Amino acid sequence: MNILFAGKFEPGYNRTKVILDGLQQVADVNVTHYNFHGQSRWNIFALRAACKRADVVFLPSFTHNDVAWIKCWTSRPVIFDPLISRYLTKVFDYKKVKEGSLRARKNFLKDKISLHKADVVLCDTDAHRHYFHRTFHVPLSKMQVVQVGVNTDEFYPQPVPPGPRQPFTVGFYGGFIPLQGTRYIIDTAKILQGYTDIHFHLIGEGFEYADMRHLAEVQYGLKNITFSGWCPYDDLNEAVNKFDVCLGIFGEGMKTSLVIPNKVYHYAALEKAIITRNTSAVREIFTPGKNIVLTGSDPAEIAMRILELKANKTFRESIATGGYKMITQKYNHRVIAEKIVRIAKELASGSL
Repeated sequence: MNILFAGKFEPGYNRTKVILDGLQQVADVNVTHYNFHGQSRWNIFALRAACKRADVVFLPSFTHNDVAWIKCWTSRPVIFDPLISRYLTKVFDYKKVKEGSLRARKNFLKDKISLHKADVVLCDTDAHRHYFHRTFHVPLSKMQVVQVGVNTDEFYPQPVPPGPRQPFTVGFYGGFIPLQGTRYIIDTAKILQGYTDIHFHLIGEGFEYADMRHLAEVQYGLKNITFSGWCPYDDLNEAVNKFDVCLGIFGEGMKTSLVIPNKVYHYAALEKAIITRNTSAVREIFTPGKNIVLTGSDPAEIAMRILELKANKTFRESIATGGYKMITQKYNHRVIAEKIVRIAKELASGSL
């Protein structure tokens, strides 16, 4: 099976990296690249030749602009892994584009055209699959769910030093984007500021970072929260292993209800107890009270869940172990890659 990764994509982006890392461990699979970052999209002869050598062309996350172009120059079946809706993200999540505007319509069409041109569309959750269906009228039959997963060779539990750990660390990492709802995490820290043995540690930078840091440190004057900024990918495993409880996402927009973010897979692979917002997407693979703790966006409720996990070590460890066993067995990088290879083989043979 020869798979060509094509379009303008980032091989190091988590979703794409998990797939590429997994494909390296699947027998009889050869992966080649035609990346518009370094190879010309206008060199039609080279692009067609690269496609011709492949059984299937795979367009990774965020390559919406490239699907129709590549379909013009190849007869090979195309698998598109959009990961997100540009329309949903820009108009309703970031709110950078006004609903009903010309730019909104342009993003809507970029989604619709790319989703319809592809032979198979991958979705990270069934909730996302149904969103694409009802919003862009993509047939359910052409969409396949392949979860984000995690590279368990890179994210794994590390030994905890013996003895009591002080303080009890509630951790989060992310890009401070709207769906993550970091405002609610900071408000939770404010509620728990009287607990001197609980400390919040937020890793990362991004869209709302400056505003959230100002809110916590200047407006609230919190002393129980640390912002450590950007963390290199290679150091993330060690950094997150120091958390006692990990926080997922708490945003209230539609996008929050459609995704299981990278961080939740990573936390589970590190055998950490996770608190995140209760959504249908999360419940597709997690079971509340068994391998995850679900909550609303109310900071008072999040604070209560943190205190429950802190007070009950047995429960905390059972949640962590449950998530670890499920994610490492069913959603590791090799399993994710094998799902894609199965889809690619069925598509190439005409049975899909």
